[in-house]
Amino acid sequence: MPKTQPEEGYQLKDSPFFRLRSRKQLAKLLRVSADTLDEISHRHDLYVRRWKHKKLKDDEKGAWLKHPPTPEQAENYRPIDIPDPQLKAMQGRIGDLLGRVKAPEFLFSPVKGRSYVENAAHHKEAKAFWLLDVADYFPSCSANNVARFFHRELECSRDVTAVLVHVATLGGCLPQGSPCSPILAYYSNSHIWLAVEKLVRAKGCKLSLYADDITISGDVVPKALIWEIKKLIFGNGLRLKTSKEVSLINAPADITGVIVKDGATHLPNRQLKRLAELKQERANTTNPKLQQRIDNQIAGRLSQRKQVENPKT
Repeated sequence: MPKTQPEEGYQLKDSPFFRLRSRKQLAKLLRVSADTLDEISHRHDLYVRRWKHKKLKDDEKGAWLKHPPTPEQAENYRPIDIPDPQLKAMQGRIGDLLGRVKAPEFLFSPVKGRSYVENAAHHKEAKAFWLLDVADYFPSCSANNVARFFHRELECSRDVTAVLVHVATLGGCLPQGSPCSPILAYYSNSHIWLAVEKLVRAKGCKLSLYADDITISGDVVPKALIWEIKKLIFGNGLRLKTSKEVSLINAPADITGVIVKDGATHLPNRQLKRLAELKQERANTTNPKLQQRIDNQIAGRLSQRKQVENPKT
């Protein structure tokens, strides 16, 4: 996990995408030939769909499916569209260049050098918390909004914008599996999040955005403020997960997997419990290979605990 803040990035209008006028210039920027860019911009067979288990690690059995999950399996899997290697490299280049733009203070993911721990620590002095979660974030990020971002905000020409939209989107939205989808999910909706931040700041509260997780905190978080935020979000075509909405006052808050309470950040009890279990397993085994594996897990969790309990602020 990153432990140092990134260097100051450039402003959006200093991006090499700003006022990009020709496909030739775009090809050079994306480090491909003009012919390759032209070929990619006309292809519609650039992805392979797979289904990824929401909890299993990539190398675990059942982590990936080549065919749609059964109705019984469906809630445990999400579709991932894996891009052609050449397309993926271009998407990675777009994501890298946009990732160099100086991010607003309230944005924690996807921002290099900012972590889920810092996202939680941003709210550690608060007494009240309101947690919201955007539903189907990437599928809700429309190709029209991506086009608006490149054409209106970055002032790319229409033909350059059309190619960028083709490279970055699939089926009218941002695909899961593309390396530029996370940063474009923010910039294609930045007009929403900047407006939300303005509302939050006007009420003396704090906002953080970690991918699709929204946290608002303060001494008090007025219901009227949340109502205005919801109107703004729904009015711009996004939805919220009702099941993930949480409102807390003078109580521990679980913010992106970190507990915020009493002005500090802590590991959740479930992780402390797992650390204790690993230590017990280590004491009960004499198998050298298993001991080493458990030692590595313990070391990783102790490192995580140190990071959580001593975050950068």
